[in-house]
Amino acid sequence: MLKVMAIVALVAVAQILPSCGGPASPAGSPGVGPQADVIGWVAEKRSRVWESTPYMIVINHIEHGVPYEFWVAVEVGDLVKFAGGKWTIVRKAKG
Repeated sequence: MLKVMAIVALVAVAQILPSCGGPASPAGSPGVGPQADVIGWVAEKRSRVWESTPYMIVINHIEHGVPYEFWVAVEVGDLVKFAGGKWTIVRKAKG
């Protein structure tokens, strides 16, 4: 019984402490800061009118806000990279 109480207490404390994911973006969603590196295949392109960053790409089921110029250039299936605060296309999709 004491072990169960200790586990419940540890889970409660873990919910209070911040995670290792880094700070959230101003909109409250997880953001990609200049220190984070992202590399992956573009699964989807989205645009939203009411968002602070309306142009988004989906990599590994996570939305990433991108500049309009990059959003226009990238296609679904492209391998992209975000490093040093800049998005680049590593490899274009075969098509």
